[in-house]
Amino acid sequence: MKGYAVIAAAGNGERLGSSHSKMLEPILGKPLLSYSLDIFEESEKIDEVVLVVRSQDKKNIEQEIIRKNKYGKIRSIILGGLTRQDSVYNGLQVIKENEGIVCIHDGARPLVKKWMIDKTIEMMRFFDGVILAIPAVETIKRINLSKMLVEKTVDRREFWIAQTPQTFKLKEIKEYHERAKRENIQVTDDSALVDYYGGRVGILRGSEDNIKVTTKVDLILVESLLKKNC
Repeated sequence: MKGYAVIAAAGNGERLGSSHSKMLEPILGKPLLSYSLDIFEESEKIDEVVLVVRSQDKKNIEQEIIRKNKYGKIRSIILGGLTRQDSVYNGLQVIKENEGIVCIHDGARPLVKKWMIDKTIEMMRFFDGVILAIPAVETIKRINLSKMLVEKTVDRREFWIAQTPQTFKLKEIKEYHERAKRENIQVTDDSALVDYYGGRVGILRGSEDNIKVTTKVDLILVESLLKKNC
């Protein structure tokens, strides 16, 4: 069965406070996005990659990352939408085939590992979708947002923090995204569409190192972890 990847790299990176694209932010002399692309390029489970970027970043990403590294699996570089959900939808639409497995990954998670791709794909025998996630370790409060009042302290053992890659049957996740677009259903990750429409989502224990770079502090952490693993 053919393996696809959609890499969502169209975020604006405002919280990073950088003058250029977050995807081009250098980490140990290498653009942030390159780390994710390297892993998907190396994975034996992935045959083709669709990269989703901002219009203002497309030219620089092509010149500074794609051409310099000569990635062989990138089939399309397309423009994202107003939200992450729109961007992933655009990426899925480029894949005309319906049979296969697709991994959807945040380009801002540079510490993804090959085993994360491989194991989520292997687990698809038992589920409609498989995600990486880690247990919540801090106390979690349910609040009344309008009053900024704590309503309840919940059992954190019941809560896990979702990561990517998230893996799905290609035909099904395309249908869920198309249905959500018609019905104006908004979610913050792709697995939410699967469980919203009644599918079964399995969890694979992820890694605390699989950080999504959002702030300058995240950049420092990623750089430190990369140095440690060198």
